[in-house]
Amino acid sequence: MASRAVRPALLVPPALLAVALAAAVPASARSSACTRFGGTGAQKLSRIQAQRSIGCLLNRARRRHGARRLRANGRLERAAQGHTEYMRRHHCFSHECPGEPSFLARLKRVHYLLGGLRRWKVAENIGWGGGPHSTPKAIVRAWMHSAGHRANILDRDYRQLGIGFAPGSPRGKGHSGGTFTTDFGLRRR
Repeated sequence: MASRAVRPALLVPPALLAVALAAAVPASARSSACTRFGGTGAQKLSRIQAQRSIGCLLNRARRRHGARRLRANGRLERAAQGHTEYMRRHHCFSHECPGEPSFLARLKRVHYLLGGLRRWKVAENIGWGGGPHSTPKAIVRAWMHSAGHRANILDRDYRQLGIGFAPGSPRGKGHSGGTFTTDFGLRRR
């Protein structure tokens, strides 16, 4: 029997917040990514630095709550990165911007959701932040204080992660910061 769950979560904190997810890196680099880039504002982060830091911080939170470490998945990352860039480029902050495919359609397009899966489960967190609220630490802290985001982050079913990051705001010119998407997944054949 197939099990399917889609649980998008949206975060719009009062002072503009955001979050994303990270690529798999060696344990020594993961630890340093939490501290080396966790306090860096989005405008000074490269995509890789943002992804590593967010991933490190999310896995640190999962570990504290007894959940397994999430592993980077290239297909989820492509979906998350594409959505992040779309939101920023089209000045839209939503799980589905006008003219864009749905979350599930985006996952099918990158071949994450395929025919023949016995079980699958996916979720998405989006966020953006400006100024001091654009650091990976601030974003993860905000997500952990939001019930829906926290549930996605700590869900023990999820095994894979894709993080998208783009400097800039979905609000358009004149708004600095960073835009983030984190896609969580589980799939079984």
